[in-house]
Amino acid sequence: MSTRSSSAGGPAGGLALELGAAAVVLGYGVLITRVVPDALYVPVNLAAAGLAVAALRRAGVTWRDLGLARERMKSGLRLGGLTIIPIAASVAVGLALPWTRDFFRDTTIVSASTAEAAYTLLLRIPFGTALAEELIFRGALLGLFLQRHRPWVAALMSSAVFGLWHVLPTLNSLETNPGAAATTGSVLLQIAAVAFVVVSTGVAGAFFCALRLRSGSVLAPWLTHTAFNSLGYLGSRITGLLPK
Repeated sequence: MSTRSSSAGGPAGGLALELGAAAVVLGYGVLITRVVPDALYVPVNLAAAGLAVAALRRAGVTWRDLGLARERMKSGLRLGGLTIIPIAASVAVGLALPWTRDFFRDTTIVSASTAEAAYTLLLRIPFGTALAEELIFRGALLGLFLQRHRPWVAALMSSAVFGLWHVLPTLNSLETNPGAAATTGSVLLQIAAVAFVVVSTGVAGAFFCALRLRSGSVLAPWLTHTAFNSLGYLGSRITGLLPK
């Protein structure tokens, strides 16, 4: 549970801080997607996450509210580990069904070299993406929102920002995913596809928040987030070996 610190000042000051933090996070999302070179993605994302956590600690947010309390690490690892098998089973079913298999196909992933795939699976996804995003969204941002709001409200707020964070990556993926081919040339269909991803990633963010709040540690959503992305990536690689 949150300590609901008053360090953010009165209601107006607290709201301004929350809106400012959300704006900074979304602005950074544009930079990491469109400006930062791909070779610097992992170190820049981890550095940004570290700065976000450090800023909240300096503002008086506790390690517990940030999901980084040492005594909760085992609980986080245990709960996060329990989610891996269901995720793997879901990916396997998605690959087995012809009408869902195309959504795993991505020309960029399928054509990547073995070295590129290994880098993505061992570094980019678990650390550059999953760990950095969990520290930002389920660590710093959720920790900030917990200072003035009930846990479920803080979780919804963090998840809404997490959904909006995925607008630009979704627009990028529409160009390389055959499953999204129907949206080509239609602005309305592209808007619908982006809206769907924003809502679905917002829901995923809420699930990650639930894991974080239940376990008391960002390690739980980090393991789950890593499993989602890594197994999805492996699924895309496997589609290159399967018939269309």
